[in-house]
Amino acid sequence: MAPRIAHVDDDSDIRESVSRILKKQGYEVDSYLSMQDFIESLQDESNLPDLAILDVMVESMDAGLTTYAQIHKRYPKLQTIFLTSLGDMIRPYFEDGSHEWVCIMEKPVEPVSLLATINDRLRNTGAAA
Repeated sequence: MAPRIAHVDDDSDIRESVSRILKKQGYEVDSYLSMQDFIESLQDESNLPDLAILDVMVESMDAGLTTYAQIHKRYPKLQTIFLTSLGDMIRPYFEDGSHEWVCIMEKPVEPVSLLATINDRLRNTGAAA
């Protein structure tokens, strides 16, 4: 079974390009326009993603961080990549040791770098393709 990746970004061009890149590599991709859509999708626990790629500024300046806090409490092992124009400026929002499940990548990101990071993160969960 192909690893499932959830991607949340309010920019349709970014959603489409990330989805295309990931699907070409054999991943199952669920794309969401809003954090609320993503949170609602988690109600079906049989459809949980192996990894989440979140933008920080969707709906509000910190929607991605707020969503992360909610899902991390419920799914502490869910690997997360923040794909954001803010880069490491968001690092202070995370507790020590968060590098084990949170990765921050700055937009724009090269597809090769994104895929390498995803593969590395999925290996940490045993869900690598």
